[in-house]
Amino acid sequence: MIRSLTFLSLFLFLTFGAACSAGQDAHRSEPGSGVAMTRSAFAHGYRHGYEEGYHHGNIDANMGRPPQAKLEKLRGLSMGYDSSFGPKKSFEAGFRAGLQAGYGDGFAGRSFRGVMSCRELGKALDAGPVTSDPSGNYFDQGVASGYSDGFESTVANPNTARQPLGSIPCAKFRPARQGDAVAETSYCEGYRRGYGLGRNDALELGGNRAALEAAK
Repeated sequence: MIRSLTFLSLFLFLTFGAACSAGQDAHRSEPGSGVAMTRSAFAHGYRHGYEEGYHHGNIDANMGRPPQAKLEKLRGLSMGYDSSFGPKKSFEAGFRAGLQAGYGDGFAGRSFRGVMSCRELGKALDAGPVTSDPSGNYFDQGVASGYSDGFESTVANPNTARQPLGSIPCAKFRPARQGDAVAETSYCEGYRRGYGLGRNDALELGGNRAALEAAK
């Protein structure tokens, strides 16, 4: 089963890599998920990291190697960041999160779920101009914070996965001005989406502490 997925992962990796190397990253124009990656550098970095991680995890499994504990040290790792993607620190944080999720899936022989995960982030998002948060800054912060909270909470207590995303409190929001309801709405929209992504990754990775090491 794992061997049969090698060719699929290589195909996906080469296809996505070719699109990025052409000078125009294709992720932001993808149906369903592009809007989330356009508004959130973290989400975009996650997608890049997932592809890299899945490829390396699948290769390590097929080569009979033990799982890597320090994923940032993988040879040939390419982040693929461009300044047009948004804040570099946010992109890097998303890349690390996607890297560990993709590596864990690739090493375990699970299906490539990076595309569907990003489509969940973009579900029901308006692809038009966002006058309430034109830079996407608050939305991006929400995705990053939500991912961390969703991941950590689920690792500590898997039963939290039963909680509906709509009921997840958005308690960490700190607006530039008190009572900035517009910014809070954008932040919380990103937060709950990020929380769901982090929760799903924690459930998939389970007790694989070697894979979780990359998130620390």
